[in-house]
Amino acid sequence: MPKNAVYFISADDDFIAANRARELFDELSANAFDDMSKEIIEGNAGKADDAISACRRAMEACATLSIFGGKKTVWLRGVNFISDTRQGKSEELRSLLDDFAEFLKKLDPEQVAIIISASPVDRRKKFIKDLSSFALCEDYQTKDPLSACCELLKREAKKLGVLIGGEALETLSATVAGNPRMAVQELQKLAAYVNYTGEITEKDVSEMVPIFGEGDFFDISNAFYSGKLENALSALRRYFFANKNASARPIISTLQKQNSLLIQIRSLMDSGLLQKTQSPQARGAMESASEKYSKYFGDTPLKSSYNLFSQNAWYAGNKLAPIAAKMPLRKLIDIQMNLVRAFDELIACPNCDESVMRDLFVRSL
Repeated sequence: MPKNAVYFISADDDFIAANRARELFDELSANAFDDMSKEIIEGNAGKADDAISACRRAMEACATLSIFGGKKTVWLRGVNFISDTRQGKSEELRSLLDDFAEFLKKLDPEQVAIIISASPVDRRKKFIKDLSSFALCEDYQTKDPLSACCELLKREAKKLGVLIGGEALETLSATVAGNPRMAVQELQKLAAYVNYTGEITEKDVSEMVPIFGEGDFFDISNAFYSGKLENALSALRRYFFANKNASARPIISTLQKQNSLLIQIRSLMDSGLLQKTQSPQARGAMESASEKYSKYFGDTPLKSSYNLFSQNAWYAGNKLAPIAAKMPLRKLIDIQMNLVRAFDELIACPNCDESVMRDLFVRSL
């Protein structure tokens, strides 16, 4: 690691900034003589006076070396005032930040190291430009929360001693809607699942990780299959309004899985094996269909949307069959093709999730 006294970590998400800063703090303080050689100062300020106080405490901490000698490591954590906010516009704070930058520039890297983690940040601020001339700066700026989440997961997987491939990374990020905290928690569970050895696969993610905001996705799915466009669009609007940087991929995944099952049920109805009714199927109807057709799916015990008979028979007959009864097979196949088209559009335009889903709903309904 370069010999620097100052490390500035900024990110669009405070968890990403704090997580990287924690790595640096642990690394730089690994050989500390005692707890007096390490100090963490909270930088989250509700007003300008709090921000000024945090900067002054950080300077005092850097200037006060341990009585037992050795290098001092300081972490100014969670700074939120280097931004376009009310406290960030304070003239007194701007003046102090100029002094703070001059103080940091003169620090001896052999004596002290200070880590500053900040989010959000206004990258036009003079303080950031001053730091860039002498500090080691890492800026995790991205317009794509899923990509940022993937990068975070790569680093966490390395620390946990596990491998996670590209498809598994993308699936995990999409499943938690790009939420970095949730992603790390689920990665830790997956690492334990594979005994902290080997590789976490896309299959592991699909089977072990619940969809983030799953209730929201099923509300959207229910509204979609009601056939009422206004209700479906309202549910979609609520989801994207309530979830910052929300991803459309888990919604598509939920719809695709359900649609695949509906196609199979509707095919059984059209063949006369199941009743074409919007009421629940008669007791034993799904089991009878399974006896006739399940052999064509193989004897795998895994639950899959591609195998109707791996689902709970009551759920298929009482919840899914009434939906399939009111939707012709051609309509369900059209929806399936629209889902494929929507997925292609998301790849081509990764920041257009809401508009792509809205177009999907209008085309389908």
